[in-house]
Amino acid sequence: MYKVLSIAVAALLLASCDGEWVNTPPEDKSEYIFFDIDNAEHGWEVGFADYDSETVSPDLLSYGFEQLPPTRDDLSGLRVSGDNRSSDLFMYITKRFSGFEPNTRYELAMEIMFASNVPSGCLDASASPGEGVTIKAGATTFKPAVIDNGAGDFYMNLDKGSQVSSGSDAIAIGNFANSKTCESGDFSYEVKVLHNDDDSFFVETNDSGDLWILFGTDSGFMGTTTIYYLGGEIKATEVL
Repeated sequence: MYKVLSIAVAALLLASCDGEWVNTPPEDKSEYIFFDIDNAEHGWEVGFADYDSETVSPDLLSYGFEQLPPTRDDLSGLRVSGDNRSSDLFMYITKRFSGFEPNTRYELAMEIMFASNVPSGCLDASASPGEGVTIKAGATTFKPAVIDNGAGDFYMNLDKGSQVSSGSDAIAIGNFANSKTCESGDFSYEVKVLHNDDDSFFVETNDSGDLWILFGTDSGFMGTTTIYYLGGEIKATEVL
């Protein structure tokens, strides 16, 4: 049910976390969560925000658990796709994890593995389909959700920042561009890993010791972005 993504696999299994595992090495007071996102059994949910119904219709937004296209059809993941027609579209995945200490402040080191088909250095009239799509990671004690203001505008119930900027509930950790160059003309999917090692993120658990983990794409590119989420890792360290 979980994927080992680092040397910390030698950890002692401590507690179940909604089908995943929290791992605590004897010499480390941090808790580790290793997770897959390759099928619906893992419990990840998808949402779309920062758009209005006049510019983006539901048929332009989609998701599903699928095998990746060639040349990475050896992998499966959660596909999230949207056609951004307003230069601002947020697409996210989220899941609740339990088993943390209640009412406790943690520093989170968040890592996400995904597949991108956009080389670096590609530009169009609006923005780059790679560098213009910011990857964000965050956590909250409440369920991340999309709010409809009644006038056809959809936005998040949390502070994720705007495009390249970070918010209090989610921070920018990189962009969608892969390691290929646009000049190569190679738009096949490539696996990429991002983390927030250079940007600390803090959150305090609720009375139940729950956290909702979130990853997403905050796009300033007017066009279609299709990302495949594969798996990741969370390291939660109590802040004394």
